[in-house]
Amino acid sequence: MAQDIEFANNLYYNYQTYKESSLKNRRIKHKDIADLVERLNNNQKYEVAIAGNSVENRSIHLIKIGTGKTKIFLWSQLHGDESTATMAIFDIFNFLSADDFLNDFRNNLLNNITLYFMPMVNPDGAEVFQRRNKFDIDINRDAVSQQTPEGKVLRETFENLKADFGFNLHDQNLHYSAGHSFKSAALSFLAPAHNYDKTIDIVRSNAMKVIGQMYRALSSFIPGHIAKYSDDFEPRAFGDNFQKWGTSTILIESGGWKDDTEKQFIRKLNFIALLCAFKSISEKSFNNESLNTYDKIPFNKEDLMDLIIRRVKYIKNGLEYSFDLGINRTEVNINHSKDFYYKSAVEDLGDLSVFFGYEDYDFEGMEILPGKTCPSQFSSIEEIKKLNLNDLYKEGYTNVILNSPNFNYEYCPMAINIIKDQNYKLENDIKTGVVPNFVLKKNKVVRYVIINGFIYDVLNSVGEIKNGLILQ
Repeated sequence: MAQDIEFANNLYYNYQTYKESSLKNRRIKHKDIADLVERLNNNQKYEVAIAGNSVENRSIHLIKIGTGKTKIFLWSQLHGDESTATMAIFDIFNFLSADDFLNDFRNNLLNNITLYFMPMVNPDGAEVFQRRNKFDIDINRDAVSQQTPEGKVLRETFENLKADFGFNLHDQNLHYSAGHSFKSAALSFLAPAHNYDKTIDIVRSNAMKVIGQMYRALSSFIPGHIAKYSDDFEPRAFGDNFQKWGTSTILIESGGWKDDTEKQFIRKLNFIALLCAFKSISEKSFNNESLNTYDKIPFNKEDLMDLIIRRVKYIKNGLEYSFDLGINRTEVNINHSKDFYYKSAVEDLGDLSVFFGYEDYDFEGMEILPGKTCPSQFSSIEEIKKLNLNDLYKEGYTNVILNSPNFNYEYCPMAINIIKDQNYKLENDIKTGVVPNFVLKKNKVVRYVIINGFIYDVLNSVGEIKNGLILQ
């Protein structure tokens, strides 16, 4: 185990050497990896083939490296908006192509195992950064019925390879915690069940043992931030069926990490986890791992919210209430580009003591009120850009009125909301589902504003409101 930890440390501290610099954000598209795949095609270490095509005729590649008897098959981005592992795979290609102090490891690895990678199984979904394919079918529910071309490609490849191990690479909800805790589930592992009884045979137990070794290697970097995904059997899914059909299959779900919007740190964790798994399988050291390690990994709990403010005071109909308020943010894609904006909503309110926030504040006794609209009207976005927004916040304003027919943004790129329709009826209540535009007062002075779910400290000018919304 000491050697495994040393190896993981080498990967962690030298990661920038191998990171594929052209992949910088999660909204990667097929064209972003096409040149990288072609580069591999020109490298004699690799064999590159087109395994098939998507609905919109984008190529689905199969990339092979190694000559060993043990075969490992990895597939990523079965869901088009789950790209963290795809980025990590190209980091792994750079690692396997490198020439440095880890050459002995590479040579031994590639003599003992053969790796097959299928990055971006759902390129059409990736093009518009959506979960499902062009037919709006969830490919990961198509292992048996085979209704999608992408699902057919994946299953046919699996049947041709008859791999010993498989890695099913996904992204999961950012609001999962590792057990009941304030720690986000940065990575969640699973050896999927192959029947409703969740039987553990040699195929599944081998997957559990490899996960145990990955868990121990990564725990020194992210202690308490590793979980298990739900092990309920899903008879339509690829991972469950590949396990059933004889390949020891490991699910890796890339979750959330504070201030890692583009999941670059979690990409690094994928890189380390997979290479540690390859080492374990190559050296067969997983055989020495106890199943107790897998068993002690906590399950995912959906106990996290983006922002929680606690014990605020609210006065309504002459009555005073005190409650906690939780907010979650959703990314909205912009015209199929790599850009997005946030739209937030009140997730819950009341007693939220069983939940945790990525941002979590106790504002006991502060009064919360709906934000107001500035009575002045503006004729151009340039006028609004010249405003001192902090002065508006101090007056309790979270919205401004814009009378400009030429303004057609989907959202407001500034830290304020824009009302285009003067007849727009502003939400004047605090309840679940509403866009959170609030002010927090202490001794009748505005202390904080919350605009589109982002909090800003008015007194100290601290915080970042990523964007406002167009209210119309």
